[in-house]
Amino acid sequence: MGNLKKPEPPEAARKGRKSIVNVLPLALLRARESIMMPFRNLLRRHGLTEPQFRVLRTVDELADIELTELARVTALLVPSLSRIVRELELRGYVERETDPRDMRCMQVRLTERGRRLVQLLVPDCEVIYGQIKRAMGREKLHQLQGLLEELETKLGYAEFKFDDSEPDDDVVSLAPLKQRGRPRKG
Repeated sequence: MGNLKKPEPPEAARKGRKSIVNVLPLALLRARESIMMPFRNLLRRHGLTEPQFRVLRTVDELADIELTELARVTALLVPSLSRIVRELELRGYVERETDPRDMRCMQVRLTERGRRLVQLLVPDCEVIYGQIKRAMGREKLHQLQGLLEELETKLGYAEFKFDDSEPDDDVVSLAPLKQRGRPRKG
């Protein structure tokens, strides 16, 4: 056991590049997954997905909210949010109504059933939040949230420039790109 050889660093590290294993986007994703796992387990018992509960919790907190604003606050794309709201409406948790001041806007609000569901889940969510606070400590968690907000704000105004040259033919995929979303009507 004492003569185990230390593994060689990945090729990227040997060439002076940052290893993909340690880049910020993956570190953030791994941290998100470790935080979300207990929430997903809780929500699964109630037949909800994490985005569905995010919508329910946000609508509960903000009362009547316009669909576009709800998408912004919940960090969901409008087409995804529309499907989620439609599903939650079918299940009797939310209701939609055209905004009387602007007929182009759709307002979303919780039904009494939706409000009871959120009230049922919030205590268990608070237990999970408490475990996260104990694991990290209140000060570190506060610092982390501040840093994440700062990162979001600064990147929101950042300009990214990319090389406009065409990639080599031997790098570009030979197969056509997979179509995402629903096919266009035509």
